Amino acid sequence: MATIQCKCSSVRIDFPANKELFRHECCCHDCISALWYATERGGPEYPHNLCADCCWLPNDFRIMTGEEKLGAFMNYESADTTRFYCKACWTVLFGDHPFYEKRILVSQVAAYKEFEGLTNVVRMEPQARHFLKDLNAEQIAALPPWPGDPSHVYRGAAENLLAHFPRMKAAGGEGIEMNAQILLDKVGGAFVPTDEARLSTGPPSLRRQVAGRAGESD
Repeated sequence: MATIQCKCSSVRIDFPANKELFRHECCCHDCISALWYATERGGPEYPHNLCADCCWLPNDFRIMTGEEKLGAFMNYESADTTRFYCKACWTVLFGDHPFYEKRILVSQVAAYKEFEGLTNVVRMEPQARHFLKDLNAEQIAALPPWPGDPSHVYRGAAENLLAHFPRMKAAGGEGIEMNAQILLDKVGGAFVPTDEARLSTGPPSLRRQVAGRAGESD
């Protein structure tokens, strides 16, 4: 049973899965900035190499400890991802996105190196590294070596991740007793920070790019 916990051990969440649904590395502005924002609030160190280890799990879980310590935020108004975190230590625990259709979640808690936030799960090798377009040439040169197939390093969204989404959603699940949507209601919704321009001034997310292209073609 996969377990996610925060740095201060206030929150522990168990998932009915013994292996992850997918694993990849994300370099997108939204994810890295959210982790950076949490660090600025006193949380564990974000990945300074700008490459976040991502684990995909079902949207079905049990909060074993610390439900009262959980909160949620979005990088900006109309952001794609809702991120759930521990209010005591500002560990970002997992995120939800409309594209997941309430079936799966993504956790970047394994990107933290100060503590072991993801346990009791069989991990696969990273299947992709994506959104290098959000980095400059110097940042790309400083990335750790990619150990996999070079064709699975993408400037935008990972094509193999998109191809796997139907399988991931089928293998996921929408928890009846607890899921991201139920939890969001319990914590009173997500707040939007107004004190850090970095969260909203970076490159547009894939969803915003698609929406922009659709608007241009109208």
